[in-house]
Amino acid sequence: MTAQKENHDNPGIFVRFFGLDNYEVFWTDGHGVIEMATNEESLTGDSINDYLEGCQVDNFTREMYSPWGEFEGITTLRQITLNESVHYLGRSAKICAFLRPKVQALRFVYGLEKRNNSCELELAAEVRGHITKFDQLPDNNFTKSGLFRMMESQLLNITTH
Repeated sequence: MTAQKENHDNPGIFVRFFGLDNYEVFWTDGHGVIEMATNEESLTGDSINDYLEGCQVDNFTREMYSPWGEFEGITTLRQITLNESVHYLGRSAKICAFLRPKVQALRFVYGLEKRNNSCELELAAEVRGHITKFDQLPDNNFTKSGLFRMMESQLLNITTH
């Protein structure tokens, strides 16, 4: 399995916070986040390509012309990546993230809780409610390894101080 496919297939917690009790939190995988970006593009009319071009991202499509300069159509060069989807979805949000693994989600929650803002505490509680879903995922070789456990404990030590 390629790293990109594995990245898209693994679930996590999508968080988007606009402020003033306006947020969304749900459990999905990378494919769901990419689909959400393309759906939002069609609903709002904000082009993903145009938005990301301002961030020096290569085009997703290219116009094709004949040797005589006649327009022949548009060809797709590549699809939007998971990181680009999150970036696009966060264009008008204060916080936008796709949290994986569990340690990253916990670190995110601890950061929100330290700020002691009522809206952010409510968001943290909602994210915390999804964190248990990580424990229900089948273990892969990396999560079973001692290296992963060591990294996890180091991240938790950093975030709890």
